[in-house]
Amino acid sequence: MDAAGRFLAHLRPKVTISSDPTQAISLDVDWQVVAEDPDEVLDLAEKIAQSKKLRVVVCIDEFQAIVDFADATAFQRKLRAHWQQHQHVCYCLYGSKRHMLLDVFSNPEQPFYRFGDVMALGKIDNVIWGDFIAARFAATGKSITTELACRIASLVDDHSYYVQQLAQQVWFRTKKACEPDAVDAAWGALTDQLGLLFTGLVNSLTTRQVNFLQAVLDGQKALSGQATLKKYNLGTSANVVRIQKALIDRDVIDVDATGVQFLDPVFRHWLSTRYFA
Repeated sequence: MDAAGRFLAHLRPKVTISSDPTQAISLDVDWQVVAEDPDEVLDLAEKIAQSKKLRVVVCIDEFQAIVDFADATAFQRKLRAHWQQHQHVCYCLYGSKRHMLLDVFSNPEQPFYRFGDVMALGKIDNVIWGDFIAARFAATGKSITTELACRIASLVDDHSYYVQQLAQQVWFRTKKACEPDAVDAAWGALTDQLGLLFTGLVNSLTTRQVNFLQAVLDGQKALSGQATLKKYNLGTSANVVRIQKALIDRDVIDVDATGVQFLDPVFRHWLSTRYFA
């Protein structure tokens, strides 16, 4: 309560002490006052760090969502104006949509252009996943070989969300020792479970966008080549550029030095084994 009074005095803080042991103290402020003068909140971490002689790291997930805020550019300018003055606070800004984050930090027209170091986080190594899954099985009195644990991760291209989801489905199908059939059954069930979602996604795409995805699945590298354009009915090479951009904006694909990549490994598997099959 003392800290709230010192650091949030102008925001009319309200501190509630509850008898519920899971939520002993709750803090609220007058958000109308915040909206009228957000400076105190934007400098709050720095003030606390200075007062308590701490180094503070503020982590904000899915930071790319800031582009959808009302008056997004003005808000980003205000954030940068405050944050770049802070000497005792580091800001770790991250998210799952790489192309949007890159635009926020690498576009010269954006307020956060070159605000800090940009780091691309690679996937967790397959061997690490294998050890992790095996350890979690063992912690519940079940067992799985390292080979099968690594296969679970490999099936979904070591995608963190799907590795844990698929591993859970395999765990449900394991009584004591995991068998290969349990992995196959869980993989098929997960693919089918998401099929309705994927069907809706495909139905929202144009025919040529779907044709483009088929060309990628078929391993076509020269997507703007005349043979590919004709075989998959993609129109012109300029149209391929538009298709690719639209699919990137929809978070269906990404493009790196190795070519076009599906962001969702289960969607890719569903396309190749269910939709196009």
